[in-house]
Amino acid sequence: MPTTASKNSKQQINSDEALSPVLVWGGGFALVVLVAVLFWGVWKTQFAAPPGHLFDTPSLDVEAGYCLSVAQSIVPSGAPPGSYFEEAAQFWVKRMRDIKSDMGPAIAQGRAKLAVDKQASGQKASVWLQYAMDLCSRRALNYGAHFRSFD
Repeated sequence: MPTTASKNSKQQINSDEALSPVLVWGGGFALVVLVAVLFWGVWKTQFAAPPGHLFDTPSLDVEAGYCLSVAQSIVPSGAPPGSYFEEAAQFWVKRMRDIKSDMGPAIAQGRAKLAVDKQASGQKASVWLQYAMDLCSRRALNYGAHFRSFD
């Protein structure tokens, strides 16, 4: 006749691998804390701008001047009021004010760098401007911009 285990005995596959409840709960708690800290770290850094400046500009204010020049020159006749391009231009002007830099030299250096880049692109200057506008817009979003025209 087969023997049955009594109600008081525990079935263990390997008695050497038994985990104590303190180890299970303590390890589970530590894992939850680690995941929470990693989540918080990723959440806080997602809004930070990537290291370096766009288009090899030397500083934040020249980067803002470059992107302002892109936003102003992408529509040759001028950006329509309330358009995405006008919003981008306004954002970059505000960015330069927030940096508290001298806007004149920053815009001049940004325009000079943009002129060099457009010249290097040759026949595809309009494609370069669209590419630059895309990168500048992504950077603006990283800096906290919100474009109402996309709502």
